Formats: sequence, structure tokens, C-alpha cells
Amino acid sequence: MMEAKIAYTRTWREIEWMLSEAQEQMLEQKAKYHHRKRMRDKEGCRRAAAKFARAKGMADVLTWVIGGRGVSDPMSGFEDISESSSPV
Repeated sequence: MMEAKIAYTRTWREIEWMLSEAQEQMLEQKAKYHHRKRMRDKEGCRRAAAKFARAKGMADVLTWVIGGRGVSDPMSGFEDISESSSPV
């Protein structure tokens, strides 16, 4: 695993902007998914769903970082690799 050198150079404004962008992407990708579903574009649906999931993950983490109310740990639900007997 690569170690990251932590610099803590982001401002709260940057974090809040990124959260807003992630939330906007969630809405956009949800709309694209529904549009592509009506068009019966299976591959387009898959791409939109993947992009939505990525944006939601970012939004969840950033909301947790800024201390959003009622937000659970975004890493909950992931298994500890050492507990798993099979490789990922």
C-alpha cells in the first residue's frame, strides 16, 4: 500500500465546493440513467449507474468529513481484508 504524505492544504470552501459538485453529478447521472433506460441503452445505463455510485461515494465521504448530521462512517460495511480468506 502506498503511503500518502498528508499536507492538509484544502480549505473548507474547496471541500464544500467538491461536495456540491458530487451532489450535482449524482442528480445528473440519475437523470442520464433514466433517460438511457427509456432508450433501452443497457451500456449507457451501466455507465450512468457507475458514475452515480462514484459521485455518491464522494458525497458520503465529504459529508462525513465536514461533520454532517446523522452521517455514518462511509467505510462501514467494508470487510477488513485480513478477515477475508480469499483475495479481492
